[in-house]
Amino acid sequence: MPIIGFSLLLAIIAIVHVIKTGRSQLWIMVLLALPGLGAVAYFIVEVLPELSGSRSGQQVASKVSKKLAPNKNLDEARREYEIANTVDNACALADLHLEKQQYTQARDLYRESLTGLYENNPDIMHKLAASEFGLNNFTESRRLLDLLIEKNPDYKNQDAHLLYARSLTELGELEKATEEYQALIDYYSGPEPAYRYGMLLKSQGHDNEARKVFTALLDKSSKSPAHYRKLHDEWIRLASREL
Repeated sequence: MPIIGFSLLLAIIAIVHVIKTGRSQLWIMVLLALPGLGAVAYFIVEVLPELSGSRSGQQVASKVSKKLAPNKNLDEARREYEIANTVDNACALADLHLEKQQYTQARDLYRESLTGLYENNPDIMHKLAASEFGLNNFTESRRLLDLLIEKNPDYKNQDAHLLYARSLTELGELEKATEEYQALIDYYSGPEPAYRYGMLLKSQGHDNEARKVFTALLDKSSKSPAHYRKLHDEWIRLASREL
């Protein structure tokens, strides 16, 4: 009984802190459902980072927070958007939807944001194109990227370029996609374009050429720093699987 009473006391203290500091209301549900564990989690995620101020502590807290309250940032961004329907708030909310692969919600918010001074904003256009791609609207994705360059000829973004190549691939414009991938490999900061180019070659029956691309990708990765290999582990593993 003393343990139960102490757990409830901690939960009450935490709930008061949630309300006073404007934390996500989801914490109240967690604390009511799991008083003891919820209070400990709340301290680790919300209170400890403020006390320590350390980067590593904040990273750990962030990971715990995402597991306990995966929609915390989304809820906060939605609340900010509802309070003030600005382009910045709309895009901040859309970015989180895009990150969670909630493409319809992201698309609608990005479309809404392309207005006034932001009508031809290249970053918003790029992310809108990414949302359309996620919805398998490849023609629209390519159209938006073509319009982006038409309206912003000096815009440079390696991820937008890669998205363009992927859109071309999905649309069956393989010759043009090949040109884009070859250009991307020369300057892209990671191995993803090389892997996708190798898979494009393989899909066309050019197995020897594909193997050369995968081999070059792995050779470059083996000579790169450890942080590069860790950051791009997914593409390195996929390329290894093809050899």
